[in-house]
Amino acid sequence: MSDELQGWTFSDSGELPWQPMGEGIGMQVLGTAGGKMIAKFQFQPGYVGGVHDHDEPEFSYILDGSLISQGVTMKAGHAYAVEAGTTHSDFRTETGCTLVSVFKVPG
Repeated sequence: MSDELQGWTFSDSGELPWQPMGEGIGMQVLGTAGGKMIAKFQFQPGYVGGVHDHDEPEFSYILDGSLISQGVTMKAGHAYAVEAGTTHSDFRTETGCTLVSVFKVPG
């Protein structure tokens, strides 16, 4: 690897496997750096997420489909940012949804 690429990660989501994350959800890890992760998520129609706390900020951008988060309906081109210390109590999709998120690496 050349010095110019040291510390860089490149990925092609078309070549990455989907990791099942539970009923109705899959994830592709696009890259990690500095304790953060960028990942693509695919939620099947009817998916309802569980209540969870955010101990770190999180950023998400909707690629396709629609999503309801905290009572706000979003579709492709919409985004949301979540502050640390918040509770995510409403996360669901009736149509299915694909989004990209940046968040702290779990673990």
